[in-house]
Amino acid sequence: MTIHPDHTGVDADARFDDALRRQHATALDRLSPRVRAQLAQRRNAALRGERVAPARGGMRYAAAGFAAVCALAIGLQFGLAPSPDTPATGLASVVATGNDTTMLDEDPEFYAWLASADAQQIAME
Repeated sequence: MTIHPDHTGVDADARFDDALRRQHATALDRLSPRVRAQLAQRRNAALRGERVAPARGGMRYAAAGFAAVCALAIGLQFGLAPSPDTPATGLASVVATGNDTTMLDEDPEFYAWLASADAQQIAME
């Protein structure tokens, strides 16, 4: 263990302690009177053994969360309802054109291939 000449023993510890105490005093001087009063009240309550009542913001957060969930549920309910003005898409458009067969209907070997081991190996690659 190497000992540095400027940090030898008690003198360095005392200087460090004094520097920290000065920094703490400077920080306390910068506190507003309101914060000082709150800290004094809490310190006195702690010394008497009393517990400080927690902030009652928990109910406020629960109510806000419930309102957000309800708004989301209502929005999803209105967003998923199809409007009567939208044109037919997907499978309904294929049926509407009169073409009753699709490319997959014409090739039943495709379904047999899907059930084979080759398809499973390709899917895993």
